Amino acid sequence: MSDFKSQFWSYWIAAITIGGIIYCMIILVTQIRAKTNKPGQEDLQPHVWDDDLQEYNNPMPRWWVFMFFATTIFGIAYLALYPGLGAYKGLRNWTSANEYEIEKKEFSDKAAPLYAQFLKTPIPELAENPEAMKLGKRMFENNCAQCHGLDGKGSKGFPNLTDSDWLYGGFPKAIEVSLLGGRNGIMPSQAASLKTPGAINDVANYVLSLSSSPHDATAAARGKTSFALCATCHMPDGKGSLSDKSLANFGVGAPNLTDKTWLYGGSVKTITEGINAGRNNVMPAWECALGREPLYVLTAYVWQLNREEGTGKVLNPTEAPDYMVDEVNKRIAGLDAQRAAAKETGQSTCLATSLHETIRKQNELAAAKALKEIVPATPAANAKP
Repeated sequence: MSDFKSQFWSYWIAAITIGGIIYCMIILVTQIRAKTNKPGQEDLQPHVWDDDLQEYNNPMPRWWVFMFFATTIFGIAYLALYPGLGAYKGLRNWTSANEYEIEKKEFSDKAAPLYAQFLKTPIPELAENPEAMKLGKRMFENNCAQCHGLDGKGSKGFPNLTDSDWLYGGFPKAIEVSLLGGRNGIMPSQAASLKTPGAINDVANYVLSLSSSPHDATAAARGKTSFALCATCHMPDGKGSLSDKSLANFGVGAPNLTDKTWLYGGSVKTITEGINAGRNNVMPAWECALGREPLYVLTAYVWQLNREEGTGKVLNPTEAPDYMVDEVNKRIAGLDAQRAAAKETGQSTCLATSLHETIRKQNELAAAKALKEIVPATPAANAKP
């Protein structure tokens, strides 16, 4: 109610609520005073329902009258103490948002020692802790299942978390960074560069040929040269950005095109759609919403979803590949530095590591720089001609 820009609606709701209470009291009082039969009299009312149903003209039961009065008094007291009359916040100044924050803090205070203990446990060990995985599963079902499914197997446009195909890495640190800061995988449209539908069809068939999927071999041969547009991110052999040991594309998230794992589908039609319109996948940052400590547990839960059938062995790597170790550590240290800098300036430490917040700030700086270049500086008032 406090979000109303006009006080009219606040007064309107308050008037309807108070009017309803007054109307109910008037009905109750008038019915109590209405003429009824004296004790022992059982005169029937003149009206009839369903051919033969009638009622006696007897007073309302006293217990019912007292209960109605008590309910009305309770309602008035409640509206005086709590919100319910438009923008009026009540004598207790209670709000659901404040109550949520209080309950959240109480839960955090109780859970803090438990999460502190979990933080000291390496992810592979934590993944075998039933108590931790119970918490992780609950967080996953409440926050991640909407996109990735309750079983983590994903759907069209949302990655499967139970296989070994990862866009940013399946080792614990990569998953943790994804959860903390979010991800934004962008594939730009190549329609303008390829120019014709035929050229786009040729590239789509060449992409399918990389995984030995059904394709037109003649069209694929023609599309091989144009694939150079895609090789910048997907690499010349199509094995994706994670296969680049120079780490030039580290964090781009370009998928491996040589397997048969497809995020949107492995048909000529869906690949053509991607080349034409591009793709823009966004995973939100979760640090501000859930907290860094709970996300450590969620990281362990997501990491262990990829298990071997029969043995139950986790198939994801426990550490980054050798060629990535230094870069991963450098990026983790960079995120910690961003948090520390944000804390010193009184800014949100969780937003400091959000990829989307970083992109937003970069866009603001780019826009300001462009505006400064376009609009010349205003000459000072005392400048000499």
